[in-house]
Amino acid sequence: MFRIFLFFIFFIFLFHSSKAFSEKHNVLILNSYHHGLSWTDNIVKGIRDSLKPLEKNIEYYIEYMDTKRFPFPTNEERIFNLLKNKYKNYKFKLIFVSDNDALIFILKYYEKLFKDTPVVFCGINNFNEKLIEKYKKWFTGVAEETDILGTIEIALKLHPDTNQIYVINDITTTGLAMKREFLKVSSNFFHKANFIMIENPDMRELKEEVEKIPPKSIVLLLLVNRDKTGNFFAYEESLDLLYPHIKSPIYSVWDFYLGRGIVGGKLTSAFLQGKKAGEIGFEILKGKKPDEIPIIKESPNEFMFDYKELQRFRVSLSKLPKESKIINLPETFFVKYKKTIFTLVLIFAISFGVIVILTINISKRKKIEKQLRMSEEKYKDLYDNAPDMYHSVDKNGIIIECNETEAKMLGYKKEEIIGRPIIDFMTEESKKAQLEFFPHLNKYSHVQIERDFVRKDGSVFTAALNVFVEVDEKGNLLRTKTIARDITYRKKIEEELRKSKEALRKLSLYLQNLRENERKEISKEIHDELGQSLTALKLNISWIKRRISDSVILEKIEDCISIINAIIRQIQNISNKLRPSLIDHLTLQDALRWQAKEFAKNTQINCNVDIANENLNIQKEVSLIIFRIFQEALINIARHANATEVYIKLHRVDGSLLLIVKDNGIGIEESKIKSPESFGLMAMKERAYSINATIDIKKAEGGGTEVILSVPIKNE
Repeated sequence: MFRIFLFFIFFIFLFHSSKAFSEKHNVLILNSYHHGLSWTDNIVKGIRDSLKPLEKNIEYYIEYMDTKRFPFPTNEERIFNLLKNKYKNYKFKLIFVSDNDALIFILKYYEKLFKDTPVVFCGINNFNEKLIEKYKKWFTGVAEETDILGTIEIALKLHPDTNQIYVINDITTTGLAMKREFLKVSSNFFHKANFIMIENPDMRELKEEVEKIPPKSIVLLLLVNRDKTGNFFAYEESLDLLYPHIKSPIYSVWDFYLGRGIVGGKLTSAFLQGKKAGEIGFEILKGKKPDEIPIIKESPNEFMFDYKELQRFRVSLSKLPKESKIINLPETFFVKYKKTIFTLVLIFAISFGVIVILTINISKRKKIEKQLRMSEEKYKDLYDNAPDMYHSVDKNGIIIECNETEAKMLGYKKEEIIGRPIIDFMTEESKKAQLEFFPHLNKYSHVQIERDFVRKDGSVFTAALNVFVEVDEKGNLLRTKTIARDITYRKKIEEELRKSKEALRKLSLYLQNLRENERKEISKEIHDELGQSLTALKLNISWIKRRISDSVILEKIEDCISIINAIIRQIQNISNKLRPSLIDHLTLQDALRWQAKEFAKNTQINCNVDIANENLNIQKEVSLIIFRIFQEALINIARHANATEVYIKLHRVDGSLLLIVKDNGIGIEESKIKSPESFGLMAMKERAYSINATIDIKKAEGGGTEVILSVPIKNE
């Protein structure tokens, strides 16, 4: 029953989906100009090309305002009434408008004619978003920008000896927009050529004028749709009339002139304008809202050229931009006789294939033999001249192969090395190590070792050996393949670094001891000398106090005694900070407890202390270093940890004394632990090293920082 119910739901869904898919969409295309004008016709073609996947579900309604031949303002009301009466019972899913006049019209009458209907525009000159600000929720589209700059640049590049550029233009709406664009960019070329403007000409006079254009000139044809006498000319018609009279190269910014006599330029394409608008319309018909689709402000212009005109003016194709499109290219021999050539090639290929099959075994064998010889020679050359030493040793430790590099390194010829035991070339110490290690070599597949070798002249060098082991199916050693590298210099540097590091550590330890001794002496001097003097002073003042009855003087004497007591306490604090007397007179545990108590009192950070009461049997110097490390750990917590709790533990574990200091703060970063500028941490590490202790400073898992000091001590 449940399955039947699911099937029913699926059927209903499928029915509604197919119905929605087959629903007809009414789409209006409102053009500024007339049918038959190539620009307008190509825009419509571009729109329909993009909507081809949905063509079965679209009902097109195409209108032409014809403003090229009949000025827009005088016919505006007629067009409004026509559309209002014609489509009063129609609801459009989408409206396309081409060129400025149609967009201006639709914006003016949008509320009355097509309210809340998505509008996609294209071919709009001098587009500004303020134009559609009121209806930006429903309007989107493609701006039209002619590239006069790009056209003039390519024209001057292809004709570098140009002196004058004749600019031909009318005063239609588009023509005036073209003029504004031209004036914006013309100043870029005043130093290269003179511009001569021929504007709103009479066609008869224009034909006579262009015949007089001198050599080393270029014609920039912007637009001629209407002359000053009011005569209208289609785009192609105007150029057909002028072309026979112009002897100079003609360039333009419109693709409808291409193939009619212009050389080319950076052309604006009506078809591409329509195609881009159609792509936007496709998205809207699929469900997107107009305000979700950004306006395309960069016009889809392309470099286009006519091969015949390029040949006429001897312009090389190599000078054109790589992305250029070229029309009227001559048909190549291959294109002309494509089928015949294909048939002949097929017959030849079959014949050749038969011959190849008949001879393949012989040629393959020869090729393989040649490759083997070349490979062997190449391998031998690489093997003998490699920067590293190579040798192979059999199961008895006898050298069975080596390269020239190793022979030169040892100072022998290869023949003198092969067949001898490897240990013959080692120092006595390395011989002993090799004899102990070699019987166990079959346990490894790869191992790295170091050995000292003796040259023929008696000099010694150290080599790092990468040994690759081959065994049989039973695990018995067959042979080794070894790569060896002289590391004598590296070992020397390592030894020098080790000695240098050791010397620095000794110096550091000496300076620490010197500092401790100085602190001890200063602490003793402060405690003994200043302390005794202040005590004597206190006794004398107390003696005077007992012999004076004046209350005012007695009050001052009490103040003096209080000040002396405060100074004595400060001296004791300074003395303890320099060197706590607990270290010299009591145990390490007592000193740590005292320091923790002082830390808690001074920082208001709670200290949880767990210190074992047992005889640790460690020297005073070691106790002092442990104490100093403990002090530095607490100082770091106070300065950096932002903690509220510190956990301190001291106990013995397996012959070692462990001191653990952990806080609940923000935790130390790994970069701080490794930083060469973390001098406090470095001092802690060096102190630990001086007593053969290890110290681990890390970020604790639960948060905060943990310091673990492990000091080896003698068992009782």
